[in-house]
Amino acid sequence: MMFGKIATAAAAAAAALFMAVPSANAATYAGVGSDTTQDVMRALTEEYATTVNPTNTWVSIDAGSTTQTIPGCTISNPAPNGSSAGINALLADSTGCIDYARSSRPLKTGTEQSTLTAVRLGGDSVSVAALPQAAGGHAPANISLADIQKIYKCEITNWNGVAGGTSSDPIVRYLPQAGSGTRDFFITSVLGFDPTDLNTGNCTTQPTLVQENRGDAVATADRDSAILPYSKAAWTAQANSGDTGVPDHRAGFVLLNINGTAPGGTGFVGNRDVYNVYKTAGADPTLVAFLNWAAAQNDFKALYGFTA
Repeated sequence: MMFGKIATAAAAAAAALFMAVPSANAATYAGVGSDTTQDVMRALTEEYATTVNPTNTWVSIDAGSTTQTIPGCTISNPAPNGSSAGINALLADSTGCIDYARSSRPLKTGTEQSTLTAVRLGGDSVSVAALPQAAGGHAPANISLADIQKIYKCEITNWNGVAGGTSSDPIVRYLPQAGSGTRDFFITSVLGFDPTDLNTGNCTTQPTLVQENRGDAVATADRDSAILPYSKAAWTAQANSGDTGVPDHRAGFVLLNINGTAPGGTGFVGNRDVYNVYKTAGADPTLVAFLNWAAAQNDFKALYGFTA
């Protein structure tokens, strides 16, 4: 594990930040929400509790967890699963049990979310993933945005209808679960339409829904022909499993370039920022100090696939 090396490099800054943390009575600070950022926030939470502010209890609940708890609190079981679910849980919480939500999408203007403040954690990208041809898949290494849109409108239904694709096997469309920020971003910023709306395009069935960023959630029989949105950061954290401890859910899926640009490259259509959000009114300075500290931990973020 590389945590020790990263922690040593950040020790001086962490100690300085601790001096700014109020020394009030011990409290619990908990976050819920995004699957995409849960792993890096778990690592950052553990580091902060160890080296910066051990006085308080710091908890980051995994998306959809049925086993993790917030001391002294009762939350939904399973826990909020995804950015939108986490934000909604934060807004609905009147007990002070949920302090912040992890979000892989921006806050939506003109909604109740205007009562929240977002702290940018880092940069990420959303591409589509498929099994490469060298591993028996049918997708090309590069795909055009127009062809992705046509696939999710069922205007292209076979991989040999895509430049560089092989096989006349039907393309199997996958989409993240409801409440996912990655799903929301993919629909609004990449596709530009909702593929679950059967009034859009030629589809007669909706895409199959699976837990986001899980190649191994795709049915085995579908894997050579499947396409699904995937976070570059999540894919990287899984690829770095030996250092991050994150289970490798990729199942051979690789990220495709779009319009000739690799995920994260300049001008890539799926580039995005990810956030932690909290209630603006009455914001606890101890919480805000933690979220700002997390945003500054670039070595941690890079290991988990996020840019500064």
